[in-house]
Amino acid sequence: MEEYSGQRALPLPNPHVPEGLWPELVVAGWERAHNHAVAPNGSGQVAFYLDRGGYSELHVVGIEGPAFARRLTIHRPHVNWWSDEPPVWSPDGAWLIYGAYDSEGVSHLYVVAADGGPPRALTELRYDAYEPALSPDGRWVAFTTEQSAAAQIALVAFEGGWVRGLTHGDEECSGPTWSPDGRHILYAASPTDTRHSDLYVISPEGGAPTRLTPGDGAQYWNGVYAPDGSRIALQCNRSGFDELWIMRPDGSGLRQLTRLQQDIEDFAWSPDGTRLLIVGGDQGNDPIYVVDADSGATRPLALPAGNYSAPRWVDAGTRFVVGYDSPQLPPALYLCDSAAPVLQPLTDTAAGALKQFPFVTPRHITYTGGDGWQIPAFVYLPEGVEDARGAPGLIYPHGGPNAQYDLSWDPVRQYFVARGYAIICPNFRGSTGYGRLLKEGNLFDWGRGDLADCLAAADALVDFGGVDANRLAMWGQSYGGYLTWLALTRDHRHRLRCGVALYGDTHLKTSWARGDHPGRQDVEWQMGHPSQAGRRYEAASPLNDAASLQVPVLVLHGERDTRVALGESLQMVDALRRLGKTFEFKTYPDEGHGFAHPENALDALRRIERFLDWHLL
Repeated sequence: MEEYSGQRALPLPNPHVPEGLWPELVVAGWERAHNHAVAPNGSGQVAFYLDRGGYSELHVVGIEGPAFARRLTIHRPHVNWWSDEPPVWSPDGAWLIYGAYDSEGVSHLYVVAADGGPPRALTELRYDAYEPALSPDGRWVAFTTEQSAAAQIALVAFEGGWVRGLTHGDEECSGPTWSPDGRHILYAASPTDTRHSDLYVISPEGGAPTRLTPGDGAQYWNGVYAPDGSRIALQCNRSGFDELWIMRPDGSGLRQLTRLQQDIEDFAWSPDGTRLLIVGGDQGNDPIYVVDADSGATRPLALPAGNYSAPRWVDAGTRFVVGYDSPQLPPALYLCDSAAPVLQPLTDTAAGALKQFPFVTPRHITYTGGDGWQIPAFVYLPEGVEDARGAPGLIYPHGGPNAQYDLSWDPVRQYFVARGYAIICPNFRGSTGYGRLLKEGNLFDWGRGDLADCLAAADALVDFGGVDANRLAMWGQSYGGYLTWLALTRDHRHRLRCGVALYGDTHLKTSWARGDHPGRQDVEWQMGHPSQAGRRYEAASPLNDAASLQVPVLVLHGERDTRVALGESLQMVDALRRLGKTFEFKTYPDEGHGFAHPENALDALRRIERFLDWHLL
C-alpha cells in the first residue's frame, strides 16, 4: 500500500554522500549474533541466533574451534532481537529447546538435536508459549503461556504430551527457573495494574505458590538459584536502581549485594557459586563486573566500552562467553577470561568493507528537559568536527518507552551522520539505564513530560551541536514514532520542518484494543486500564490533534505488526487525507513490528533518506 498527499519528496543531490558506506551495506552488510546459551556439560558448545536475510536461525559454535557455526534451523521467522529468548540446553548437551512463531504469529516451543536433525514441536497451543526452563533431570519443561488474560506458568513433559497449568489467577507470571534439586519452580508475578512484582516458588506437582519477597511495592524479578541451591540471586529496584540482591531459598536473609548505583542488565552465577558476573549500566556504557557472592565486592573488567549482554561462564575457571557490540562493531559473540580480560571473537558478523568505515563515537551529554529534569542523551556529530554548525539536525527518540540509547551498534544512524546530519538520541523520562526515578518518570503521563524532554532535545542539539534551528526533524519508531506524532501535532513553537513516524501509536485506546498481550500489558501498567483511565488515554493520543499538523510527514508500517497494529497509521493517514495535509505513506505486507527483510529495510532507508534530504537540505 502506498499513498501520497501534497508534494512528494524527490531525490536531491547531497554533497555529503559517504564514500564506502552504501545503503545496501548499511542494511545487508552485517549480521546480528544474539541470545546465546552455553552447554552445561562442559563441551564448550555455544548455541545462539544469527539474524540474516529476514530470518533468525539457531546455530551452535565451539569455543575451542573450529570457528564455523552449525546451523540447526531453517526459515525460523525473524524475531526482534530485544524480545527473543536464548535457547535452552538439555543437561547432557544433546538437545536444545527454542521458540519460533507460526504463520499466525503464535509462538511455540520446539526441540532439536544439537548435532542437527528435524525439530520436534513441544507445544502446539492456540496461544503463545515462551520462556522455557528444563528441569535438572531433563524430564519436564516449565514455560510461560498466555492462555488466559494474564500470563501463567505451565508444564509439559520433554517428550511431549498434555500441557498442565501450574499457576492460576490474574497476576502476570514470568521467568520460570528450576531449583537445582528439581523440587521447586521459581518465578516472578505482578498484578496486572501495577509495575510491582515479587518472586514466588511453586511445586511442579502443583498446589499453592509461596511468596519469597516482601511485597513492599518494589520490583523483584529474575531470580536464579546458585548452583548448589543454597542461595537465590535476583534483581530489585528498591534502592532506586536495578541492583543485585541475594536471599536464601525460603526468602529469608534478603539483602542488597551490589551498591553500584547502576541498573544491572544481567548476571550469571559462577559454577562454584562463589562469584557472579554482572553487566552494569554507566551512562550508556555497560561495564562487566565480577562480584563476590558473600561480600558483594565488585571488580570491573578492563574491557572496551560498549554494549555487553549475557555473560555466561563456560567452565569452572574464569572464562565466559559474552555478547558485545559498539558504535563501530555489530553484535557478535566473544570469549573472554575474567583474569585477563581480552575479547576473542567467536563469530564474525560484519562485511570487510563495513569494518573499514570510520564510524563515529557519540558524545554523552545531559541537558535540561521539561519540568527542569536533567535528561541524558547521545549526540552524533559528523566525523572530525567539534560542532555541526549550520548542519541539519535529527531528534531520534527510542521505542519502549522502557528502553535506552547506549553505546550500541546502529549503522542507520551512522549513515545519516556520514551524510552530514547531526543526531541527538534522548533518554527521555521513561528510559531505562539511569535508575528508577527516570524509568518511572512518565508513569501515567505518556505524551506530556516525555514529549517535553524530546522537544527540549531539539534545543539542546542547536545549543550543543550548533545545528541549523530551521532544519530540524524528528524520526522515531514504535514509542518513538508515537512521540514523533505528538511532536508534530503539539509543538506550539513549531521547531520541526518534517517528521518520520514508523509504526507508532496514534490513539492509545485503539492501540490497546488492537495490540498483542505484551503491548496491552505495557500500556495498562503505565497508563492504567482504559476502562478506568479513559480521559488519560484521550489526552495522550495524537490522533485527536491531527488538524494541528503543519509540516510533511513520512509514515511507514508493517502490515503484520501485532504490537502496534497497522490500523494506528491508517487512522492517522485517513485523518490527514481528509484535512488536506502533506504526507507520504507506505506499508510492507510481510513485515511486523520492524523491518526484518533486507529488501524492505533498504526501501525504507531510501525513502527516509529522500524525504529528509528533500525537506532539510
